[in-house]
Amino acid sequence: MDKPGNLAVVESAAVTAPDFPSLRQQAMALVCSLAGDTWTDHNAHDPGITILEQLCYALTDLGYRSQFALPDLLTRAGHEPGADLPAPAQILPTSPVTISDLRKLVIDVPGVRNAWIDLVDEPAATFDSAKREVSPLVPAPTAGAAAPSPNVSEIRSQGLLRVRIEMSDAAKTAGGSEAARTLRSEAARRLHRCRPLGVDVHEILVLDDEPIRLRATLEIGAVGDASRLLASIYQSIAGYFSPAVPFRTLAEMLERGRRVDEIFEGPLLDHGFIDVEDLAGIERRSSVRVSDMIRVLMAVPGVLAVKSLHFTDGDGKALKDWLLTVDSAKTPRFDLKSEIRLERRGLLIDQAGIKETAQGLYESLARETAPRNQNGEHEHELRSPPGRDRHVANYHSIQEHFPMTYGIGAAGLPQSAPPARHALAKQLKAYLMFYDQLLANQFAQLANVGKLFSFGDEAPDANDADDSYHSYFSQVIPDDGELGLDEIRVSGPDKHRALLQQITEEPTDAVGSKRQPGLQRRNRFLDHLLARFGEQFHDYALLQAGEGAAAGMTRAERLARDKRTFLRDYPRIGRDRGTGFNLLEPAGAENRSGLEWTLRRKLGISDDETFYLVEHILLRPLPGDVHQRAPLFRDAQVRDPYSLQISLVFPGWLARYQEPNFRQFVERTVLEETPAHLSARVLWQEEDEKQAFEMAYCAWLQKLRSYRLAELEG
Repeated sequence: MDKPGNLAVVESAAVTAPDFPSLRQQAMALVCSLAGDTWTDHNAHDPGITILEQLCYALTDLGYRSQFALPDLLTRAGHEPGADLPAPAQILPTSPVTISDLRKLVIDVPGVRNAWIDLVDEPAATFDSAKREVSPLVPAPTAGAAAPSPNVSEIRSQGLLRVRIEMSDAAKTAGGSEAARTLRSEAARRLHRCRPLGVDVHEILVLDDEPIRLRATLEIGAVGDASRLLASIYQSIAGYFSPAVPFRTLAEMLERGRRVDEIFEGPLLDHGFIDVEDLAGIERRSSVRVSDMIRVLMAVPGVLAVKSLHFTDGDGKALKDWLLTVDSAKTPRFDLKSEIRLERRGLLIDQAGIKETAQGLYESLARETAPRNQNGEHEHELRSPPGRDRHVANYHSIQEHFPMTYGIGAAGLPQSAPPARHALAKQLKAYLMFYDQLLANQFAQLANVGKLFSFGDEAPDANDADDSYHSYFSQVIPDDGELGLDEIRVSGPDKHRALLQQITEEPTDAVGSKRQPGLQRRNRFLDHLLARFGEQFHDYALLQAGEGAAAGMTRAERLARDKRTFLRDYPRIGRDRGTGFNLLEPAGAENRSGLEWTLRRKLGISDDETFYLVEHILLRPLPGDVHQRAPLFRDAQVRDPYSLQISLVFPGWLARYQEPNFRQFVERTVLEETPAHLSARVLWQEEDEKQAFEMAYCAWLQKLRSYRLAELEG
């Protein structure tokens, strides 16, 4: 028995199209049950059975076409299958969410060998519980100064990152200190471009090298090239001290058994993919042990034993320490000045002759085994399965398949047949055209399944007469003249086609509003697509007014328009849902947080309408603020006003925002869309507060951006 609260998943059986015998059997059973008393001759020669069999054959063909592969059904002449559907590389990646995601992003910067990111645990301000005041940090008291108040405690803000970067050998060789500055700047720009909401980069450090020199004597086996063996030893030691994170291709990730959604999880990188297992196994070494070095050396093919091993100082003197601690601001690096002697059966191999060659081979091997995939950006795309245009809409009238004795096919009746016989044939044609038309429409409906699930077209204006909202499709029964269907129709093919559109597409409702039935069905199709992404617009009925109504659009039209806009933007909305705005770029319409984009689409707020999202972590005191003596906050409502908090300021004086129901809808949507670890507060601004707030907010943004840019240049 299922435990309470568990969801029972019901596996639905695969739907298959019925074949001709089963359709005929079902049809015969219906005939017997409905007309068994008046229709007793159910043999194949009976005209009614012949008509029934032709209809079953047409339905079998329709069922067969409905089982075509989805790419084939979506393919039409001149259209790529699934052109509106985002590719895996567009829809699956997300902006960084975890520390590992951020670390991948930094490692992807050219010139970075490895990177580590830690949370900062340092005081940012102080809180006076008696006065309810938040103040900048007070400099350390000097001798004789008054003791700090017992009511004052430190505020340690959450959400601050410290980034440590290890430069690659190539970057060091190319630029030195200038390369380090460039590296810091590029890493900062990438991090701020997709900075998580409520998080800030506290500092970025480029680590200096801490050379580690060894003295070792190794017993080796029978090897053909001692210089190559020594180069392999150098490479193993260097790889242990400073392991590089490998970038893998899409093919390699698939070979390792990763699912497509796992491969594209996290940010999309420029140089390939980083496996989470590779990343988790490579941490910055804070210490080096002699025992670990022995294990590394014994793993090199050709090394039989480690006779002696010591760390040495800069003068080459052996150290007695078995453990070396690495400075937190540095990264261990193997020093090629190390003295590693090779022996074979107690005989020393000519060290001077092989060392120079080994160093050259080591540098060559390092270049050959560089883990960065320079062409990774071309391998992100998983190609959609190719689709064939199967001409699904092509329909052949059932009249073409009747025996010639009926006189309704292409051969028709002989001229010698009496007029009454011709009249009977035309009557049968007219009778069969009813079924023909229903079947032809179903083939047209199947051929347009791609349109039903399309959201790439722009929503039309209220008076537009295009087919953007059509959900039923039809076609005139094809006839090249051999069947003589034009003689049966009351009007010509063009007028007949127009009448079909009027009947099968979207009739005007009782109050004269256009496209209401089509809009309802179109909205249901869009709801299906939204549900595939876990989204819904069911509460959107609370939108009673706005720019859509002013433009002459009904609520259903505006709803369909906003759903399509949301779906077109979903790759960005889904990817950047938890990101903040870019601190290093000017504020503007294109520089918004992911949450703001989502709220605009969910609330129907146009791009030129303004509301503000303030991240409290960005309001924390900066290093220069220690000289400010006045409190930062008076009458503080919480002890820490900075950590994991955001505020959204909406123009409360606008008519739409003055409605209590809509305000409640806004507040609920903000609560639902804000990342769960953040506390969000909605504020309703009055019109007389607008100018003062905007001036202060924009000036603060400008100053903050200038400060950050100057920090990168320093």
